[in-house]
Amino acid sequence: MKGLNLYLINGMYWITASLYLPFITMYFSQKGMDSMQIGILSALLPIASLTVQPLWAALADRTGRRRRVLILLNLCCAAAVLLFPGTGSFGEVLGAVSCYALFNSAVLPICDALVVSQAEEKGINFAWVRMCGTVSYAAIVLGTGFYLKKHMNLMFYGNSVCFLLFTLLCLTLPKDRKTLKAQEQERRDPEADQTVKKAGKGPTFQSKEIYLILLFAFAMQFGINYYSAFLGVYLLELGYSQSLLGVLNCISALSEIPVLLLIHRLSRRYKETVLLTAAVGCMALRLVLLSAGNVALMAAAQLLQGPSYMVCYFVCVTYINRMVVPGKISQGQSTLAFVQMGLGSLSGSLLGGVLASVYGIKEGFMIIAFLLLAITAAAGITAGWRRT
Repeated sequence: MKGLNLYLINGMYWITASLYLPFITMYFSQKGMDSMQIGILSALLPIASLTVQPLWAALADRTGRRRRVLILLNLCCAAAVLLFPGTGSFGEVLGAVSCYALFNSAVLPICDALVVSQAEEKGINFAWVRMCGTVSYAAIVLGTGFYLKKHMNLMFYGNSVCFLLFTLLCLTLPKDRKTLKAQEQERRDPEADQTVKKAGKGPTFQSKEIYLILLFAFAMQFGINYYSAFLGVYLLELGYSQSLLGVLNCISALSEIPVLLLIHRLSRRYKETVLLTAAVGCMALRLVLLSAGNVALMAAAQLLQGPSYMVCYFVCVTYINRMVVPGKISQGQSTLAFVQMGLGSLSGSLLGGVLASVYGIKEGFMIIAFLLLAITAAAGITAGWRRT
């Protein structure tokens, strides 16, 4: 099968994510953290995306050792996640999350940069590669949700093992040929060396439309980070357990499959800004449905994961890889991570923590839904104005 390693790499990344992201706030809550503390802990990964993650991406691009940097990050994550078992106080949990975030924040953008570029080079539809991650995530998160009811710490041991397997799969990626070719040219021609250095100081993207794309990405992550940070806590308040959280996350992952089957057709028919406007609107509706506290409506909300998050993710990642300046693919995806996983997640975590503490988690869903609609309306109007 052509490009089998790309499917396996994407699948393994999302397996590692399924053993941490959906359940970590439940772990915080069971450790006795209140809503404000959970908001602070959830903000650490976004802070790392704003501060440390761009440095990793720049290192990967400037050295041309993207694969080696990714492998180093994976090994550090495998070690850092083992700090969680045995933590008790807020300070201890804070230290464990901080250490893990230093490395984990840069894994996805560098991995996406490598996988998307390799898929394009081999003529593979990235939607199919990403679908492998979706199916893997759905399968693991469903089983994990039932098992973690009595064995919460096993999520960290499993995450560590999966990062080691992920590292082995990343060894199958080829070296960055474009960067190596550029380095050989620099050694032969000193003037070319100066040209490359000047280009490295220039803009990262070829179009100013990127600012609109990033605004939509920010809005999506702003909403989804509040959802992911407080859904588990919300379910505990309603009297449910990790098993329901696992089922809901499985439903949301499976809802991505029809979108991935159709996304190339939709991308050819509609502009990126149109698709992103619809996606963020779906995210707002999703938050409204979650606020009802009814299991059936929460399941319906999870069915909107595909039309909301996956549309936004796919459009942003492929647009950036297409519009990035040659030689800056890691920094291009890093910019998306900076805005989405950094600014968007940080706003969702900190503002979300305040809203949950002052008004309650349920009311927070509604408030953020209206904020998303306002951002979407402003971005949509701007996009229409730019076309005219």
